[in-house]
Order: sequence, then C-alpha cells, then structure tokens
Amino acid sequence: MSTVEPAITYRVVILTSHHYVSGDLLYKNQRLSDYLNDRRESVISLRNAEVARLSDPGKILQRHPAAVVPKNLAQIAFEPPQKAIPLAHRFYGYAKKQEHPVFLLMNEMEVRGILHTPADLDLRRIFVDVAGSFLPITKAVVSLFANEKYVIQQDAVMVNAGLVRYLAKIETPLPKP
Repeated sequence: MSTVEPAITYRVVILTSHHYVSGDLLYKNQRLSDYLNDRRESVISLRNAEVARLSDPGKILQRHPAAVVPKNLAQIAFEPPQKAIPLAHRFYGYAKKQEHPVFLLMNEMEVRGILHTPADLDLRRIFVDVAGSFLPITKAVVSLFANEKYVIQQDAVMVNAGLVRYLAKIETPLPKP
C-alpha cells in the first residue's frame, strides 16, 4: 500500500540579479528552505509564473503557465504574505539556534536581517560547501540597486549562499526600516 504525500501549492517570489519572478510552487511535506536545499533538484519549478524587472517590479513583462528558475541563479526566495496553510498541513522542523544580525551584499542587492546558526557565528564556515545552499534570514530587509525606492521587508527570506559577495555581523542593533 503506497502513501501519497500531501501536496500544497504556495506562492513564492524569486529574485535573480535583474528580475522578480513569482509563481506557484508545489510543496510535498516540506518547507521552502527544505525545497531549496534539496540537492536532488537543480531548478525551482513554478506554475502560473510572472516575470518583472527589478527596476519596475510592478510591471509584469510576461506570464506563463509553467516555468523554471535554475536554483544557482536564484539570489533570494521568499513566500509573500498570503492565506496561511493550516499547521496540520505544513511540515515544520525546529532546532534551537543562535540569532546574529547580519549585512550581506549580493549582485545588485543588499540584505539586512537575522542569520540563524546552531552555534557562534563563524563567518568563514558559512561559506564551506555552499554549492546549492540557501541560508534563512529573518526580519529581512532587501534593498535593490535597480530601484532604490523598492524595498522588500519580509519575516523570512532564503539567500543563495553561493551568490553572497560580502557578509558581516552587525555589532549594533539594526535600524528601523
């Protein structure tokens, strides 16, 4: 007797160095972080995809019923505010972690927020074996070089560790956005 894993469609946003891509992602008993860090898949498969330039994210350039974004080109991914999935249908994993305020530079983006690690923050260790790894940043503020007026504030974003160009711990509290 086979057991069918519950699948739930959830809206996600993917930021590449120049584009804002949104679409529906099918989760099978996992979180966005689990999906992105699953090395068995090299692409993010989206349904009902929309593409816009980061310079004007409100202007949709194209809509497609299906699309893929290579994971290695996705700089940031997050779930925008939407109707919540009931807890009984959403897989959660939790391990106590330390919180570290950080500042990151990526291609055409700056990110401020809280990085969670299982131990003290070792900046060099973050970049060991980063191929295909996404780091969770909570209380995230993303600033875009292409459009300084468009600032993204999210409870959590996933950052492609392989595309981080600069990472520093913030020693003073984060400024209010």
